[in-house]
Amino acid sequence: MKEENNEAEKRPKFDFEKLQQFLSENPSFSQKEEAKAIFGLGVLVQLVFSIQQANLRSTPFQNKLNGLHLSAKDVNRIFKDAVEKINQYTNQYTYKELREFLAENLMMHKPEIDKMSNNEISFNFVCGLELGRKFKS
Repeated sequence: MKEENNEAEKRPKFDFEKLQQFLSENPSFSQKEEAKAIFGLGVLVQLVFSIQQANLRSTPFQNKLNGLHLSAKDVNRIFKDAVEKINQYTNQYTYKELREFLAENLMMHKPEIDKMSNNEISFNFVCGLELGRKFKS
């Protein structure tokens, strides 16, 4: 039981409703569903960074981000790797709403994501990465 409490302390709290509210209040930024998905992926990676920082005092996951120069091909890999890392440090239900939102939107909007420029993908991802802390409760 004590180990469970310790693990919960090292896991940042995430408020999915805050993310949804932010996206709905900023339609000029997030008019496109595929942009929302990439933004959300950046938020998820920020959570991975927070978990790693709490557990390792460093963020080795950052090495998987191509210096933040991302393409559509990178999006799938980063999502898979981020989910794998979260499962490694916590359990498969951690951030369930966010993960389901991302899985659905990344899958449903894959054709649109494939057409996005690398610059647009990188921008939306970095915005999510930088604003990810706003959605902690």
